[in-house]
Amino acid sequence: MSGASVTPRGGVAGALTVVYIMWGSTFVAMRIAVRSLPPLTMSGVRFLAAGLLLYGWCLWQRHRRPEAGWRAPTRREWRASAILGVALPAAGTGGAAWAEQTIPAGTAALLLATVPVWMTITSRIVDTERISVLTAAGLALGLAGVVVLVNPLTAGAQDLLASAVALGGALFWGCGSVYAKRAPHPGQPLLASGMEMICAGVALCLIGAAGGELGRISGASLISESGLALGYLIVFGSLLGYSTYEWLLHHASSQLAGTYAFVCPLVAVILGWWLLGEQIGGRTLLAAAAIAVGVALIMLHPRKPEQDRDQTSDQPQKPPAARVPAPDKHQLRRPADGAPSGSEHQPGPICCCDSPAP
Repeated sequence: MSGASVTPRGGVAGALTVVYIMWGSTFVAMRIAVRSLPPLTMSGVRFLAAGLLLYGWCLWQRHRRPEAGWRAPTRREWRASAILGVALPAAGTGGAAWAEQTIPAGTAALLLATVPVWMTITSRIVDTERISVLTAAGLALGLAGVVVLVNPLTAGAQDLLASAVALGGALFWGCGSVYAKRAPHPGQPLLASGMEMICAGVALCLIGAAGGELGRISGASLISESGLALGYLIVFGSLLGYSTYEWLLHHASSQLAGTYAFVCPLVAVILGWWLLGEQIGGRTLLAAAAIAVGVALIMLHPRKPEQDRDQTSDQPQKPPAARVPAPDKHQLRRPADGAPSGSEHQPGPICCCDSPAP
């Protein structure tokens, strides 16, 4: 076996490990960050900083390599990015951060992991996509896992409002992922992710300011463990996580890359128990198993292409940029082998985890 054939496998395995750990750990980092930083403003600063850095890098690439097809985004692309930025990283990851003020990081991760469930249901309603038996089984398992996790009739039930916000963020992310299939976007995935994060950051900062969050920020909170967690989210959760996932989409199958959707929540549950001392009871384990298996059935079951519609993949979310919860989980596309990254009229899959990253 030649070294040329071994190196890509090692690179793909390493990239998967980075994505699993980086995006799984973002939920723990968010839980730490909201201890002394307001959640919406914190998330807004995270996405605005990461988005501006990504956009600046893409701008530098456009001047450095004009022959590679880098171009300035159009107004239509900015409008679509604003919609996706609000629906994916802002509602999805921002909602999860707000919810983590009162619910464990592992619970928030499991609720946000249901993005493929809502995406499949929305695709059925909007695009009349047929649902196979395995996908239907995945939907049933995923929804059953949510019921087990947030059932208010059981002892030690999760905070219902926080759980509803996190679940609502997953619903927004799923609906936004369906819209992204037909939305105009630039050909470079990182540019699209940067634009979405900028729009999400502006929206979250404005909402946070309107809600009086700016008065809760102090110099002490910025140099505390919450400030360090925010830095971790910017550098590792957004920049490293999204760029690694974008590389992965070019060097691995979409099914393999999409495994982050059900692996990262499990990583978050384990890290929450290990680093934060979060309790893992039988109900959490049962819900985690149901949601993970359900999402796996949805993500790994290949879809049959339809003749009158552009063939797209389920996976980036957010994002995300990234894009299934991140997150966190933004708009990353996988071009065909040897082809450019895409065009303004060629839709692509969403990265659903910041999970978005989450």
